Amino acid sequence: MFPSRGGAYPPPDELFAGRYAVDGPLPWGGLITYYRASAEGTPLVLCVLPMDLTRSVRAEAAFAHMAHGLGSVRARTVPRILDAGVIDGVPYLAFRETRGTLLSALLRDRPLSSLAVLRLASDVLEALQSGHEQGLVHGDLTPQNIIVARERDGGLTARVVGMGVLPLLRENPEASAHAAHTGSGKHAVAYMAPELFGGGRFEAPADLYSVGALLHHMVIGSPPALRNTDEGFDDIPGLPEVIRRAMASRPRDRYPDAASMRAALEWLEVESAKQNPSTQDIAPWMEASRVGSIPVPTLASSRPPAHLSSQQPAGKILSTSGARPIPIRPTRTEEPDTGATRGWLQLLLLLILLGTLAFSGYWLHVRKGSEQSPAPVGLEPEARDAT
Repeated sequence: MFPSRGGAYPPPDELFAGRYAVDGPLPWGGLITYYRASAEGTPLVLCVLPMDLTRSVRAEAAFAHMAHGLGSVRARTVPRILDAGVIDGVPYLAFRETRGTLLSALLRDRPLSSLAVLRLASDVLEALQSGHEQGLVHGDLTPQNIIVARERDGGLTARVVGMGVLPLLRENPEASAHAAHTGSGKHAVAYMAPELFGGGRFEAPADLYSVGALLHHMVIGSPPALRNTDEGFDDIPGLPEVIRRAMASRPRDRYPDAASMRAALEWLEVESAKQNPSTQDIAPWMEASRVGSIPVPTLASSRPPAHLSSQQPAGKILSTSGARPIPIRPTRTEEPDTGATRGWLQLLLLLILLGTLAFSGYWLHVRKGSEQSPAPVGLEPEARDAT
């Protein structure tokens, strides 16, 4: 599972005793161990990394950097981090409860519909975009790290887990026995960018390569082989070109970022529905609406527009635990309400003004009264002399 001092493997109930109640393991990931758990009745998911941070101060600092970055991610497609810490050298993350089915389980039965493929890929790219903005590269983007759930309208949505873990293990071999691991799941190698096999650094283009392989797998039923064809993409005839660009051998030949690739897929969704009436991916009423971030009535250019960034609220790291807490500062997630602050200031100024006016009126009243008061009763000087 995960190493700790002396090479022992503490049970999760023992590891998190007094902090979390562990309900049982989850079949997610491959490198990481996930558990359903709860804290004071609040359900959550625990993510335990296969590392022993007592062996490396550098690895502990790297984990802190990753945890802080995840706590700052702004995306609905990445579970929100609630807690992060180190217990007896074992690093863990706790995030909001996430339910669904592994994409790898869905792909065992049959390829997915064209609409589901494009929407799930868009969600994955949103997650990557938010991670890349925080300096995090996933590095292990396979169906084993994508959780799929069905929304109320019947559509599928994806959430990405395992962000940044494989790069953390690879770059800190002294703290993990899994530093040479190639990834999670049966086809993990097929999702890895070629530069990573030569000892290259984990960078954003490597994640886009994985999305290309993921698209192929969702449509065809398997990752791309050495020789790629356009067969099997009848409902999305433009998708092979997107896959080829995402999986270009040289990183500079791929999409410049996740937002650009996501916009290309959204554009492709619109164009595919218009060119292929047999697919009902986009209903006629959507011509007056929008697809993803693209306002459909304004699609006049031959090039896809830039994608708008997510505005979801950020997660935050609430606390750390264990004898050696990770050296990170909590991420502030609630921006100050400037409107409310301005309102309070205006009210305070009004009260001060009213108080000043009231005091001025009282002072003038007192002064006027003193000027009009009668002289003291007594004899005039002439009267005193007469006596």
